[in-house]
Amino acid sequence: MPSQPHSDRARAASSRPPSRPPPRSPDGDAVELRLAIGRDGLGVELARTTRVACVDVTELSVALPGVRFPLDVSGGVSRFRHRRGALQRLAVELSARAIERWATPRLRGLVSPDAPEVWIAICADGATVAIAASEDPLTEVTTPRVLAFDLTVIVEGDAIDVVVSRARGTGLPGPATSMAISAVAALLGDVATRAGGRFVVAHGPERIGRALLPDAGARAPSAEDVRWTSIAAHDDTWILHASSGGVSPAPSEPALRAREASRLSEEADDARVAGDLARARELDLLTLERAPRHAEVCRRIAEIDLREGGRAEAALATMVEAEHAPDAGLLVGELLAEAGDVEAALASFARAGDAEPVPSLGARAFERAAELAGDHHEALELLDRAIARAPRLARLRWARMRRRLAAGRLEDAMADVEQLEAGARGAQAKYTVWRRAGDAWAAAGLHGEVGSGARGGQLGAATTMFERALRYAPEASDAMAGLGAALVAEGRAARGTALLARAVDRGRARGEEPNAAVVQLARALADSLGDLPAAIARVRSVPESADQALAARGLEGRWRARLGDLGGASLAYARMRELASTKDDDEEAFVFLLEAAALEQGEREDLFAAQRHLAIALKMRPRDARALAEYRAVGARVARGPDRDQVAKAPPSGEAERNDSRTRTEPPHSPAPFDLALAPASMPPLDATSDPPEGAEVRVDELTHRLQADPSRDDVADELAGLLRMLGRSHELLALLSARLEDATPARRAELLPATRATLESLARDATTAGRDSEAQLFRDFLAMLDAG
Repeated sequence: MPSQPHSDRARAASSRPPSRPPPRSPDGDAVELRLAIGRDGLGVELARTTRVACVDVTELSVALPGVRFPLDVSGGVSRFRHRRGALQRLAVELSARAIERWATPRLRGLVSPDAPEVWIAICADGATVAIAASEDPLTEVTTPRVLAFDLTVIVEGDAIDVVVSRARGTGLPGPATSMAISAVAALLGDVATRAGGRFVVAHGPERIGRALLPDAGARAPSAEDVRWTSIAAHDDTWILHASSGGVSPAPSEPALRAREASRLSEEADDARVAGDLARARELDLLTLERAPRHAEVCRRIAEIDLREGGRAEAALATMVEAEHAPDAGLLVGELLAEAGDVEAALASFARAGDAEPVPSLGARAFERAAELAGDHHEALELLDRAIARAPRLARLRWARMRRRLAAGRLEDAMADVEQLEAGARGAQAKYTVWRRAGDAWAAAGLHGEVGSGARGGQLGAATTMFERALRYAPEASDAMAGLGAALVAEGRAARGTALLARAVDRGRARGEEPNAAVVQLARALADSLGDLPAAIARVRSVPESADQALAARGLEGRWRARLGDLGGASLAYARMRELASTKDDDEEAFVFLLEAAALEQGEREDLFAAQRHLAIALKMRPRDARALAEYRAVGARVARGPDRDQVAKAPPSGEAERNDSRTRTEPPHSPAPFDLALAPASMPPLDATSDPPEGAEVRVDELTHRLQADPSRDDVADELAGLLRMLGRSHELLALLSARLEDATPARRAELLPATRATLESLARDATTAGRDSEAQLFRDFLAMLDAG
């Protein structure tokens, strides 16, 4: 077969008779071969471009050695199918768009349960790949999932090396590097062998010949001397050539560096893929000893530290020590944000947004910067840049719409909503846009008419948004409830309440659980119509499993207290407290807890119940001044005890006068001072069996008065604490120690903490033994807050 085809050589028609359909390649393309006759003999070649998987084979030429002229070629390729040829030339093309379509179903489950969106940008000796979870325009996405990485391709002989490097991402369930390696492994399958983050596709020309020729009626060719001779990129397509006796091109410097980095991290990458991140980090550190300050290795260590959490400073130090700044995408920004350096994190995200070649990831970098920006103008500028990078992402327009609302730019916010509606496909999608817009306007307090824009129409009315939503879904109970709540907020309580009731009835008729609408209806009944019994009946219908259960129980307690049903209010607040105990921070729940504590302390005088409410409130917000003050005040009352508290309030009784008279007639009892002025850490344990010394009760009263007169006397406080321990008055001891901790110096606090912990542990044990589990949990919660600082 000649190296260049002769211009007037004869072509045989096809390898199959015209009456039969041509054979097909593994992915469905028809394979058509033809005979090629040249000066050097007879051969077989492709009649047209054929696709194998995502590879377009544009040229394949096979020589048939041992064939001598003259010969009969009337039978076409099938006449010579028993002869094994030798592959001479091969040319393949890989289009980025074709690879994206082929890869999408094969990457299902990597970043999300559904098939992801795949984006590929091709360069001369590699590509940048992005795999993003599909974002449903009907569902609000808070943290997108995007994986991006670089591929470096090196051709040597008949093999192709594919190297994974610079993996990065956001919102991922695992480390970006291990997920990138897993993605490439899923695509290449058993075609390649893996070593760390490097994949080797051996015998590529021979594999392609074996994939095409047997299905077209010819034997698979030999390819012993065939080598890849070039790899190039044109637009969005890789073009590779191979020929018999060819010479492979020399790899570029970046390609060599990427392969060398992969070889250094081979064992660590294997550990990553296996899920052993601790082992991977240990091996990375050993690699740094052999290759100090290697940027890619430093980046992989920092990636693990960010995922583990609490290691931001160490990870940043690792990145700083790299020989040159690793191009790590959002990694540095996330580390700075975790470390608390907001300004530096914002600047890092902005730089990453400009430098990142992946549009969705660059947009996410600007979005993260906007989340950290405190100034509305700066945040809106960053969101504008994010939308410029990825204009099709609805999530970004929703974020900008909310920022514009907060900044008072109603016309611009409305423009975002209108653009979202224009991009929505179908009535359900358009309904969702306007309903979510109505929720945003209502949350911003824009219920009634606020004004009109240059384009005409009302800009600031939540009612308008919900009415437009109902245009697309007239029976939707969510939008009807939103419209009803908006009407109530703007003063049209009767119509709004009627709409809310209709929304609840329609939702239940359709088998839904319209708990949100039930709570809104109850609020309207109580606050606008003053019908507290009906409002209580409505919130009572909200089940404990609903998301709105906490608000329902809290409102029930508030309204029962207004009606004077203190027992019912206490029970409702207790149920609310149980639900609130699982929340990290909830503004409404915090308010309910303070209300419940005030009710228990003031109206019902159940100090332990008040303490329990306040403990959960402090768990939510440990630094809240009001909650801290209330908790200490209740603790002080508990320490005094109910009888002692009543005596303090009531006028002196006859018994008190007799005691006073006896005190005047008898010589004052002045016991010798006890040797108890020790640091709390040195005091005897709470369960000590030693009896208190004689006169301990009187001494406690004396020390209490002295400490009230001069709170700075630490020696008096220590002696008093020791006596309270011996007397078993643990609640009073806890109140004393808590009050001393509040204003203690660091050194003094270190002395007080062990005694306070021991007191809380003893109280928790005693309550558990007595079967008072909720009280025991209160003390354990307080102990946890103490340990948290």
